[in-house]
Amino acid sequence: MKKTRFNIYFPVLYYLGELFVILFSTQLMLYYSFTKFSYVNVLFIGFWFLISILFKSHVLGRDISKFKLVQSTLKSLFFFSGSVSILNLLFFQLEFYLITIFFAVSLFYFLMLLYRLTVDTILEKYRATGGNILKCLIIGNNEHCSNLYNEIIKHPELGYRSDGIYTYNSNKKSKHIPFLGKFTDLDESHIKKFDRIYFSSKLKINYKEEIIKIADNLNIKVGSIPDLPYHDFKNFFISKISTVPYISINKLPLDNSFNIFSKRIFDIFFSSLVIVFILSWMIPLFGLIIKLNSRGSILFSQIREGYKGSFFNCFKFRTMILNLESDTKMADDNDKRLTKFGKFLRLSTLDEMPQFINVFLGDMSIVGPRPHPLILNKKFESRVAGFKKRHRFKPGITGLAQSMGYSGFISSAQDMNERVKMDIFYFKNWNLVLDVKIIFRTAKILFNGVFKSV
Repeated sequence: MKKTRFNIYFPVLYYLGELFVILFSTQLMLYYSFTKFSYVNVLFIGFWFLISILFKSHVLGRDISKFKLVQSTLKSLFFFSGSVSILNLLFFQLEFYLITIFFAVSLFYFLMLLYRLTVDTILEKYRATGGNILKCLIIGNNEHCSNLYNEIIKHPELGYRSDGIYTYNSNKKSKHIPFLGKFTDLDESHIKKFDRIYFSSKLKINYKEEIIKIADNLNIKVGSIPDLPYHDFKNFFISKISTVPYISINKLPLDNSFNIFSKRIFDIFFSSLVIVFILSWMIPLFGLIIKLNSRGSILFSQIREGYKGSFFNCFKFRTMILNLESDTKMADDNDKRLTKFGKFLRLSTLDEMPQFINVFLGDMSIVGPRPHPLILNKKFESRVAGFKKRHRFKPGITGLAQSMGYSGFISSAQDMNERVKMDIFYFKNWNLVLDVKIIFRTAKILFNGVFKSV
């Protein structure tokens, strides 16, 4: 990409803004702790910039999502906080009140995240209006090149621009994408106007070599659009074993150990709150009503399939009279085995509340694909594409499908297929913000269900 005034001045302004955030946070902490600015503060500020650069959390890019930006910033902040605490204990031994430390850390985290997200949003707006753009030359007449063009048109905030596609050496035109001609008819003066070249991997090898050679001579970045099966449902990452590159075609966000740890911490925290403040009174109260409705236990435990095909006992409030068909006959909302209170629990979905115990124990997550009875899994695992992928991670009390209204009795393969598609989409696009959105949507459905079933 050609150097512009934006490329020259933006990094300087960006770091000056970040320095202002750090100095402002430092001054507030010093004010509340009645201490003066010293060389120690200078060292800590320099240390922050060093960590930020090492973790590359300072990078704001058109290909970096807001979630990735928050994740990388938090990693740097956690490492910085821990390192500063250790360095202070070993060398400086500065003493602060716990409330002062909490205030300083919270303020620094908040302001740094707010600053970077604000700058990233401003950049998106700037690119959407035509600033800091990359002109793209797309070569190849197939679905993947057409998809790339359509995505560029659909997301102007990313800063990519394209007028259409070229073929390498043919006049074959696309029905829906602007055809700009043959790449071989372009001279160097025209190709120089582009910042990126993308070509289809379906091109002949000698065509690819010639495109790469031209791009290298003109110092233009070049990328190959791979022809991979099921690309709509998978994430792709380039990796290496020694010097041999390969494309990982099914790596997902929750394969990352930091993401798994973050999700587990969230699950423990959230389930603990529910157990202490809700289940602590709900189990005794509902248990008494369940006992008065029919004989039997308060909780119903059924074996469900969980993480990577493992099995666990899934807890629910008992909604039926004791019967011998609980594991062999699927229930609907009008099942004759339901007790009067059990029908209310089922219609309101409050019967699922004890599963927060499963979450706390580690068998389940707050959000994930719903665990089905084993008989239901056997019925659909060979009839629904991608069904087994539901068990790649922990099942959840609620999921994307449930938050979108797909809950209750499953009557057909089409119904199950829609849920599985949503489960796969959830895994591919997971982040904690998505989990929180699903929880809020589910809570809304839960409250509506309670009022309707009363």
